[in-house]
Amino acid sequence: MRTWLIGAALLAVLLGVIGCGPVHEPAAAAGPLTVIRHGNQFVLTGDVPDPAAKRALLDAVLTSAEDATVVDGLRLAPGATTPDLSAAAPVFEAAAVIGDFTLRAAGDTVTLGGSAARAAEAAAVADAAEQAWPKAHIVNELGTDTPGREQSTEID
Repeated sequence: MRTWLIGAALLAVLLGVIGCGPVHEPAAAAGPLTVIRHGNQFVLTGDVPDPAAKRALLDAVLTSAEDATVVDGLRLAPGATTPDLSAAAPVFEAAAVIGDFTLRAAGDTVTLGGSAARAAEAAAVADAAEQAWPKAHIVNELGTDTPGREQSTEID
């Protein structure tokens, strides 16, 4: 019996030395949080730090459009850095008139994109983002549908 235990222990050590032991995959790098809107469909991808942040983002998106359809590709990744998603609702409410709205959050930078019908609509979304995330670096890449009136600014 003792010989069998010693043999099993040696086999485990030998397998570990030659690389046949348990596989430990490296942690995946945190992906940027992305929300892409096409009409009433929202596609959410990227990493959120906890279930509460995920729920806050889902609620903000769902309340911003009637008959919203959400494709949830969010992953829980403890330690992921996102802006405070509990403050996101006003941003999506302001962007409700922008059918191709996008939001991308990577670290402390939030990038807004899409085509607004009027410059005032784009400005309202940027203002809502500034209010929601005052410590974030807001990059406003929202344009307008009016030819010759493209708007792209960075807001600190």
